[in-house]
Amino acid sequence: MALATASIPIGATYTPSGGSATSLVSLGYSSEGVHKLYIDNGAALLLRKHIIATTKSPVVSPGAPNGYTQQRTNFYMKSPLLLANGNYTVNSLRVELSYDPETAAASVAFLREMLAHLGSDSDFDDFFVDASPA
Repeated sequence: MALATASIPIGATYTPSGGSATSLVSLGYSSEGVHKLYIDNGAALLLRKHIIATTKSPVVSPGAPNGYTQQRTNFYMKSPLLLANGNYTVNSLRVELSYDPETAAASVAFLREMLAHLGSDSDFDDFFVDASPA
């Protein structure tokens, strides 16, 4: 489906079903707001999915609309893959959320809801699977 005719089910909820709970294992956290983890699914070290979760708190900035920079959270996952020819490649996922410190919790929840819709709604398959921006 084309992006121009896609729809977003605002107010819908997604409930995971099936699957099994898989733990994240911490590889360490720094005072700079960086947390490194991996998904503990029994994969060999070379094929472990790694996550780098980063947060940046707002700081004073005279040029910003309210005098502060935006709160930023970033989630970056690397997913190694062994190809049929014996070589490895790394697929990745990156999500960033930024918002003004005065943003209400409900507005932040709405942004996260949009993330769920964009990532799971079949209306966006052409964009993500076929790389079609139309």
